[in-house]
Amino acid sequence: MSIATLGLTVAAPSLAMADAGFQNDSSSAGPEGATLSLIRSHVDDDGNVGYERVTYTAGPEGAGMDRTKSKSE
Repeated sequence: MSIATLGLTVAAPSLAMADAGFQNDSSSAGPEGATLSLIRSHVDDDGNVGYERVTYTAGPEGAGMDRTKSKSE
């Protein structure tokens, strides 16, 4: 086995165990106000999972934020 092949073989498992995540952002604005929503999820190397959804709103009646968050270990 060549040194280059050995290096790829040893590095391959660490590439497969990288953190995984997802993020989505959406926004809208109009005469009645504006909204921004963020959704994030993440799985780390140990299998811990996190999820968060945040929504910001602003309009004629004021502004606010709503957050949903969960985590498993």
